[in-house]
Amino acid sequence: MRAGLVLIGPLIPILRSYFDLSYSAISFLAGVPIACFATTSLVMSKVAKLGSSNRIIKLALTMLSIGLIGRATTGLFGLFFFAFVIGISIAIMNYELPAWVKEHAPNDSGYLTGVYVTIMGIAAAVAVAISVPLAQMNELSWRFSMFPWIVISIATTLYWWRKMNSDEPIQKVNIPAFWRSAAFTNPMAWALVFFFGLESMTFYATSTWFPTLLITKNFTLSSAAVAVSISGIIGSAVGIIFPDYFEKSNSQRAILIWTSLITGFAFFMITVQSGGILFIWLTISNIGISISFPLALMMAGMKSDTPEGTRNVSTMMQSIGYVLSSTGPFFMASLFNISGDWDVAMYGVVAICLLQAIASFIVGARTKIPY
Repeated sequence: MRAGLVLIGPLIPILRSYFDLSYSAISFLAGVPIACFATTSLVMSKVAKLGSSNRIIKLALTMLSIGLIGRATTGLFGLFFFAFVIGISIAIMNYELPAWVKEHAPNDSGYLTGVYVTIMGIAAAVAVAISVPLAQMNELSWRFSMFPWIVISIATTLYWWRKMNSDEPIQKVNIPAFWRSAAFTNPMAWALVFFFGLESMTFYATSTWFPTLLITKNFTLSSAAVAVSISGIIGSAVGIIFPDYFEKSNSQRAILIWTSLITGFAFFMITVQSGGILFIWLTISNIGISISFPLALMMAGMKSDTPEGTRNVSTMMQSIGYVLSSTGPFFMASLFNISGDWDVAMYGVVAICLLQAIASFIVGARTKIPY
């Protein structure tokens, strides 16, 4: 799912030239789908009434395929409009997948979350790596680079419709809006919101602007895309083993805090280094992000006792958290516009990691969130 979002990052120079867009406009384009993650929460209590998680995910995958096709085949208006469609479809899947795991494999949530996030991370990394070469090899330019992900999305949609209990009856599920639940006034739930929001803010800010930043540090556009991609694949590979370990660990608070701090330190080192050594710190930062994201998704289930409670906590966490994270690309671009220096923009990302470490201290406590 992230592949459809992050491939915008390496295409920024091409899109800016093609549509004559400013950095602020590009930030808005990158932030639109993320903002949809938040606004979709307003209708999730209605979406839940469509039936089981299987059925809802089928519909969301169909919507995602339509959005990807529309974005690649239309003009400037379509580029922004279908960003909304893509964002809403991914948001629905983000909300439903933790509940799907809780329903179908409650004893393997750590393992399945790790597999899911790793596949998503590797797909995103591959998207970053091949988007620039594909955009440069065909007269269709940036549009051509999006077609592989259209094919993958359609294939996944068809598979899910065929294999995932297509004959199950619709089950009406009455789930209250998260702001009417006990979780909304629970400090642990709010700490989880901020942990998730700050982690996602870091990811979307850096995935949008890392290729542009690396170009200022003697990378070409193609080599910057490859560096971001390979470091992302390594980070995802490490991320697959961590959720299961975290679930069984007696040091969950320490893991969350140190992951946040090490990620922030890696971002800081990117500001003081240049050349090939940047790849090491880029990889460490991607490992940190690849660990934090699945842990946030897992904790929505770990701190709930039922699929309904998981869906409610997940909706609150992601809806409010994504409001925060949607500002990430614009926040980083604003710091650059003020200072004229991408290193100054990275200092802002380091500060986000420090705030994430503070939220980790609260989230790491072994307490449940009421439903």
